[in-house]
Amino acid sequence: MEAARERKMEKTKETQGFVLISLQGGHKIRIPRLSFSTFCSAAQSSSPSTSPTSGPAASLSPVQSFIQKSHPRLSSSILQKNLYKPSSWFSGNQILQQSPEAEMVAGRYSPPWFSVAPMMDCTDNHYRTLARLISKHAWLYSEMLAAETIVYQKDNLDRFLAFSPDQHPIVLQIGGNNLNNIAKAVELAKPYGYDEINLNCGCPSPKVAGHGCFGARLMLDPKFVGEAMSVIAANTDAPVSVKCRIGVDDHDSYNELCDFIYKVSSLSPTKHFIIHSRKALLNGISPAENRNIPPLKYEYFYALMRDFPDLRFTINGGINTVDEVNAALRLGAHGVMMGRAAYQNPWRTLGHVDTAIYGAPSSGITRRQVLEQYQVYGDSVLGTYGNKPNIRDVVKPLLHLFYTDPGNGPWKRKADFAFQHCKTIKSFFEETLVAIPDYILDAPVAEPPSGREDLFANTLRLMPPPYEDREQKVVRNQT
Repeated sequence: MEAARERKMEKTKETQGFVLISLQGGHKIRIPRLSFSTFCSAAQSSSPSTSPTSGPAASLSPVQSFIQKSHPRLSSSILQKNLYKPSSWFSGNQILQQSPEAEMVAGRYSPPWFSVAPMMDCTDNHYRTLARLISKHAWLYSEMLAAETIVYQKDNLDRFLAFSPDQHPIVLQIGGNNLNNIAKAVELAKPYGYDEINLNCGCPSPKVAGHGCFGARLMLDPKFVGEAMSVIAANTDAPVSVKCRIGVDDHDSYNELCDFIYKVSSLSPTKHFIIHSRKALLNGISPAENRNIPPLKYEYFYALMRDFPDLRFTINGGINTVDEVNAALRLGAHGVMMGRAAYQNPWRTLGHVDTAIYGAPSSGITRRQVLEQYQVYGDSVLGTYGNKPNIRDVVKPLLHLFYTDPGNGPWKRKADFAFQHCKTIKSFFEETLVAIPDYILDAPVAEPPSGREDLFANTLRLMPPPYEDREQKVVRNQT
């Protein structure tokens, strides 16, 4: 790539699993050491015809944010150059090559390397405030908001859509099955400045996919999803994306998944799909069971990357540590989304995102400092809407901040008692934090927990044969 050749490397330095590359103009980037040789070979072997947009302005993050300015990003398709082969079946540890044309098309948007999944009753304003205090680079999602809620609460939108500017970059996830309401909801949300709009096509809960007839059930109607995504794109200036499962009930073959991706991307401007690598069971089991009973099929995710090189894919499901995030990225994922682990153990997951994934220097922040800043936020929002939020609402995301640490149990017991009478976050902390030892409160984040070494074992070998859409099959059979 001509642009890659123009980025003259003045020096490299290996540090803690990364290679630091100093570029002309004073810019520096870090990439995983295991990907460094791949990056070098791509830069040396490329031709002008494969040149993507270059320089700091080519940062592919959807918004002009502090992340762009301090950390010029490389498209992961460049990092994986010469590891992929187009449109041919393979086995073993081979991966596919994305075509130069696909790089140019997909280069208009590249998903974040790391994001926190939208979770009902979890990723509200309070959790997102805590998450941003811990990580400056993680992309955050709202809880899923039904389009009807936004439309019918148009005189009370701040309660559902407002957020602090510090939460950027942030994605609004909506759900619904009525095109008019979806259009109105996105239009009403536009002034709030979300960095991306995402449509939920993966929630399996009976309330959503059952009585509501949206969420994962929408995967059974890709034509409607394509129309919905076109409506969303027409009413926002932000990038749009779909979050879905790999299948629904018995509609769980790889070809059916590909049909969904193909139709939605053909009927709309959608270029980014977040894939929860399990199918959804709509037979009445709980959302928690739907996160555990259906088996993970990461091979479907990586096969999608092979078969749709002009699209961008973020992997989701069963990824619990930053080690596992980096393993997925090294294997070629454009982005990784973490769910419950980022909520249930925020300090040891989000606390390593900026350094271990984005290569940023450690901030050295401690939990005492996080709580001091959170206290200011918490006391400022108490009772904003009558008796909501209350102390319990605001403190809820903090209850996992000391997960597995000494003092965690006594702190939670003190919290249960303090909820009954404390009127401010300050008084709540004064009463409860005596249970946490000072050396825990004042220590920066420790070493990250190790990931499962076999999480992606045999993933590439298990990938299904390449997808051919029905039109291609008809043409092939006629020749």
